[in-house]
Amino acid sequence: MVHFCAWELTLTGTNKGLGFKYRLCFYLAGVIFATTTYIVGLWLYAIECAESGDIETYRRVVDSLGGWLQYHRSTFLAWEILCVAIAFVIGSLYEHEVKNRKKAEEQANIDGLTGIYNHRFFQERLAAEIERANRFRRVLSVVMLDIDNFKRYNDTWGHQAGDKLLVLFAALCGQCIRTIDFLARYGGEEFVIILPETTEQEAYQVAERIRITTEKETEAAFGSGKGATVSAGIACYPKHGFTRHALILSADAALYSAKRNGKNRCQIYQHDQHQPYRAASSHVRPLASKDYDLEAIEALSAAVDWQDGFYNYHSPSVSKYATLLGQKLGLSAVEIGNLRVAALLHDIGKLGTPREILEKSTPLREEEWKLIERHAGLGSRILTRLQEMTPIGPAVKHHHERYDGKGYPNGLAGKDIPLFSRIIAIADAYDAMTSPRPYRPAMSHEQAIAELRRCAGTQFDPELVEVFIRGLEESATTKEEAA
Repeated sequence: MVHFCAWELTLTGTNKGLGFKYRLCFYLAGVIFATTTYIVGLWLYAIECAESGDIETYRRVVDSLGGWLQYHRSTFLAWEILCVAIAFVIGSLYEHEVKNRKKAEEQANIDGLTGIYNHRFFQERLAAEIERANRFRRVLSVVMLDIDNFKRYNDTWGHQAGDKLLVLFAALCGQCIRTIDFLARYGGEEFVIILPETTEQEAYQVAERIRITTEKETEAAFGSGKGATVSAGIACYPKHGFTRHALILSADAALYSAKRNGKNRCQIYQHDQHQPYRAASSHVRPLASKDYDLEAIEALSAAVDWQDGFYNYHSPSVSKYATLLGQKLGLSAVEIGNLRVAALLHDIGKLGTPREILEKSTPLREEEWKLIERHAGLGSRILTRLQEMTPIGPAVKHHHERYDGKGYPNGLAGKDIPLFSRIIAIADAYDAMTSPRPYRPAMSHEQAIAELRRCAGTQFDPELVEVFIRGLEESATTKEEAA
């Protein structure tokens, strides 16, 4: 029987250690409480004697406290035992409660069939690992694994045999990875591994080891003709994606390609080959599906820029930067297309704002600011009246929200702000800072980057800011190499 739950031993040992610490703390607390209260009781007895005129008894207690404790050792010992017993009972109850709570938390993170971590906990762990890799400038890889022809296996040998295969496969994966790696069941017959400090080539070797072991061990365990094979897709941070969503999409695209190309193989994500396989969003559809649609949208954005005094350059620039960030985040082609349209039309509500206010070079009065702040909501209402534009209405409405919740129109904060809105906010701010305005000259690229970083976590999503900056740097490097 293959053992693959080493984490159980770790958790059990940890729980035992914590239980001992809890009992020891309460035991010591009982001893300290008993000793302190008994000594305080003797002092109070001495003070009472002095107040009643028995100065001799008072002096004996004060001058020889240790002697009094020795003289009354039987009652002192009884009191100590009682206090320690009460503390022991309280400590045991507390330990039991802590153990039950930890056990419930662990079970919530564990897949009931295979005994490994589940999809929800994988998402949390991947986000944490990406944050750590970003902070220390490290790499990490994600391996998506899928048992080939699993439905046919279930139909042929029955669901109980399929469950046994899943359990064995999880065990085999656990054998092939390090203790610092993270194995989880992604869903159905799909599994996923997080490999910290691992390049895509090293991850490929791990995936190959799992593939070969699976083919060999399942045949040996279940008999001839009942073995299974597995396909794998590999993606590496930051090469194949800067975010959790992008890495999963890239690994899944490589996996899909491996399945399409014969199965029982491992593939590393290649942008030029696997981009068509990236999962498309199921909750949006392309807005500008035809060239004349996009021409009409661009003409409308030009009218908005003219109203704002930018003469047909601000909205296309915001759209360009938003598209760059969307690509770096690993959004699907459909999502990027809709993001592009939302960025082009993000200021459409300014058509209802007097132009003299938009071009004003002196500080705005309070009532003028209120007119400016209305444009986001007005733009959303304009778009939602057009059925095809409904999906991008929230992106336009909330692109002036702040990450700290101090923006407008609804004061949304953090991840409650739609992703498109957070993207457009960064693209809009960068283009505004690097372009001249009636009230100030344009900032340099370096100054704008410094300002984005300064406002990360308050005005902007800090994770998206770093992805955007890296995207600009990579784009500049590519242009220099091409030149």
